[in-house]
Amino acid sequence: MRIFYKGLLIALVAMMCNVGMAQVPEKPDSMMPIIDLAGIIKNDALVNELNTRLDSLSRRTTNQIVVVTVNDLGKLEANQFATQLGKKWGIGGKKSNNGLIILVKPKNDNGPGEVYIAPGPGLEGALPDVKCRQIVDSIMVPHLKEGDYASGIEEAINHIEPIVIAEYEQAQAAHDFCYEDDTNDGGNGWWILGGIAAAIGGLTLLRKRNKKNLPPQPADGNQAAAGAATALAATAPQEEPVEEEPVEEEPVEKEPQEKEGDDDTKPDEPEPYK
Repeated sequence: MRIFYKGLLIALVAMMCNVGMAQVPEKPDSMMPIIDLAGIIKNDALVNELNTRLDSLSRRTTNQIVVVTVNDLGKLEANQFATQLGKKWGIGGKKSNNGLIILVKPKNDNGPGEVYIAPGPGLEGALPDVKCRQIVDSIMVPHLKEGDYASGIEEAINHIEPIVIAEYEQAQAAHDFCYEDDTNDGGNGWWILGGIAAAIGGLTLLRKRNKKNLPPQPADGNQAAAGAATALAATAPQEEPVEEEPVEEEPVEKEPQEKEGDDDTKPDEPEPYK
């Protein structure tokens, strides 16, 4: 029974996703960064300029920014519509997911005006929800309320573009730092560090071997004095032994021994220590 309910839940979720996808327009045959389906951007020169800028940005950083205007969101919220649009159109690619959609729906008979910025997972770190909401409220909405959709969209791109470029440059710098070739300065640096470590290890091993070959050292630890004494003893000339001439001993006259009983006086004994 639990398996049945689990399968039913999955089916309902999939059906809801399909319904949402059905409300999202199909991807245009000629995909450009500015897709003005609502026809609210009246400045063709600005559209061409923005298309060129965003296309160049995509080629340089692989980050894809797309502006989409629609007249109706159907039964979806703005965030749902933008998310489904990004999935259906494949904005940002499946591998990197570094796309971003600026969705604008003007105020008309289908409801109030709405705007939403939806970054893909690959750009959420640089453009979190709080930052996107700030760009919408502080930069875009004042222009959109006056009906100046072109300026609102342009100002949003002016703020988002440097953030996307900085994110790409930081990621590229981190990648280059971690995967440098052995032929560049980073590779030579590793070789130098390895050579220094090997030299230190060799000197340490040689020092240990020399210690084993040294003579026993004195107990007081004065190794320098002992080494000098050993070297001096080894280099000093050896003197030949000198034969001594025999010395004649003079005869000693024996004193006459006193007879017992001549003197009963005994030598004084030492006094005890007090």
